[in-house]
Amino acid sequence: MKREANILIVDDELGPRESLKVVLNPLFNVFVAEDGEKALDFIREVPINLVTLDLKMPGISGIEVLKEIKRYNPDIEVIILTGYGSQNTAIEALRFGALDYITKPFEIKQIKGVVEKGVGKSRSNIIRRYLEEQLIYAEKKATLGQLAPKIAHEINNPLQVIYGKTQQGLMKSKKGDIFTSYFKGILSGAEKIDRISQQLMTYSRPFRNKRRMINIHNSLDDALNLLKDFGEIKKCEIQRSYHDAVPLIKADKFQLEQVFINIIINSSHAMEAEEVKRLIVKTNLCSNGTHIEIEISDTGCGIAKEDLDKVFLPFFTTKEQEKGNGLGLSIVKMIVDKHQGNIDIISKAGTGTVFKITLPIVMDC
Repeated sequence: MKREANILIVDDELGPRESLKVVLNPLFNVFVAEDGEKALDFIREVPINLVTLDLKMPGISGIEVLKEIKRYNPDIEVIILTGYGSQNTAIEALRFGALDYITKPFEIKQIKGVVEKGVGKSRSNIIRRYLEEQLIYAEKKATLGQLAPKIAHEINNPLQVIYGKTQQGLMKSKKGDIFTSYFKGILSGAEKIDRISQQLMTYSRPFRNKRRMINIHNSLDDALNLLKDFGEIKKCEIQRSYHDAVPLIKADKFQLEQVFINIIINSSHAMEAEEVKRLIVKTNLCSNGTHIEIEISDTGCGIAKEDLDKVFLPFFTTKEQEKGNGLGLSIVKMIVDKHQGNIDIISKAGTGTVFKITLPIVMDC
């Protein structure tokens, strides 16, 4: 049975390339490339755990390919294959991150052992990096939770002054006066700041248990109706596909509506430049009947692969400054987590995005 690991063999000679493939194919998913340029293109398209790399190839040198692999993804382990005459170069490759080197002709037992060691190290690299990212994320959340009330308080004091002075200016300016337009612009900006401040407070404030039995379709409809005249949503074709047998669930109606509102606004921003603007909202029961599934999908610009793991991080955003502060989706995840649910994103650049939320019908507590 094959182990779930992808190996890329890079060698310009057909014989060594195919013989190594025969040796490793029973154990791993094996791919081949005959030069460095094809190898680099391949690892950008397919997740690779380990590369066996011949140093003597036409075009890009083996050392340069190694450097580029490590720049692109340091978790990929690289084993150098070399002839006796280039051992010094192979030893030099270790300085640039190669795991090991093997001289040709190689022994089957030796190559299997080194590759298995490399695959294990690659998996350890991925786990370590994931844990490090989770620790950093947890630390950011803890720090944000402590700072958010203080930040919101410091924002609120001068904001009230701006509100007061702006409203006085509006009362004293004449209708149609250019200053009326200025004051309205200031008031609009102040309201945006106020919303950001309230989101910060929401993020840091402990959740109060206001759960009751709700109809999830009503909550979705309320969110859609609230936003029907908002931005690109008013230009969208809205498609609802609600499952008839979805039961009531115990949840906080207002928190879940905030989840749906934030996702819909996010979708509206993603569709601004698109000719086809379609928002699809679906509900269903999971196969074992213990959870309900909500899907909100759009025909927007999609999310780049490298950003998918970051979209729920506080303050991460790819939007223009005036369209987002990076808190919306982190609040969405926090609310879904508090409801013992799960949220996934299916997307890639240029193909739209699907937000899939799973919520339990009966919560553990």
